[in-house]
Amino acid sequence: MLALAHHYDEPVTSGGVTYLARVYGAREADGQIGGWIVFFPRGGGRVIATARETTQSDLADLGYWASGLTHVYLEGALDRALDLQPDAVIGRELDRLEALETSAALDANALETAAAAARAESDVVRAARERTEDRFLATVAGEAEAEAAAHEAAAKGARQTAKAASGALRARRKGPSAKKK
Repeated sequence: MLALAHHYDEPVTSGGVTYLARVYGAREADGQIGGWIVFFPRGGGRVIATARETTQSDLADLGYWASGLTHVYLEGALDRALDLQPDAVIGRELDRLEALETSAALDANALETAAAAARAESDVVRAARERTEDRFLATVAGEAEAEAAAHEAAAKGARQTAKAASGALRARRKGPSAKKK
């Protein structure tokens, strides 16, 4: 059960809205009194409360604590209380998500640029590889043609040698010793 511990006569203003501040306390499970500052907008509207600001041993101590708060402290407490409101929390979350989205978009653009550069480099390397393969195949073909020509020349020479040897062999067989028989 909430109990009023202190109220302030001097209003607190934020965002063009003027509030009257009060401190309320409630007994907690451990027997202590938790204290909250509650802001009531003049002229009606949504009541705004802080998270627990203090814990005191009893309501009188809470009232004493509250009596020592300065106007500057109350302004800060109002700002903290407004920051706890769902619209403020959602606004901060939206800002955070927008920053993440912007960062992700920048990362995506950087990655797309890097991918385009890598594709271009890949195309250059592929073209260089194909030129190297063409030169290699031309070299292999040229060497094979030269080797084939050398083999053909050697074969022609070997055929000529074989023909000459066959001719000499035939001439020998027909020669003087073949007639003596």
